[in-house]
Amino acid sequence: MIRKLIFLFVLSISMLSSCRIDNPTYSFRIKVTNADGIAIQNVIVEASVDVPGYREEAYMVDTTGLDGIVEFQYDYEAVFKILGTRGGNPFTHIGCGFIKLEPNQTVESSIVLLPYDPADPGC
Repeated sequence: MIRKLIFLFVLSISMLSSCRIDNPTYSFRIKVTNADGIAIQNVIVEASVDVPGYREEAYMVDTTGLDGIVEFQYDYEAVFKILGTRGGNPFTHIGCGFIKLEPNQTVESSIVLLPYDPADPGC
């Protein structure tokens, strides 16, 4: 009987010590292509959360590399609006989409950059 109690005690202590709270990471990768699927470099990609009172860090900007890819990392689960632009003011090309982040995974999404039409400025 004592052995069983000691075994249960040791087992419960080992289970409690193995439990820990993880801080998940939320990384995501955006690939920018043209309508033919060819990667486009030097595209400004903005990732933002369109919610009133959002955190300052919920807005990120970077430029795609030679492979047309840009990567970001965030600390919380979120859905980001993605906007890719090229050219000055006004843009010459634009593309957009959304991405939902998953814990401890690198979520990937693609956006297609199309010629910007000032008469139809939205995405």
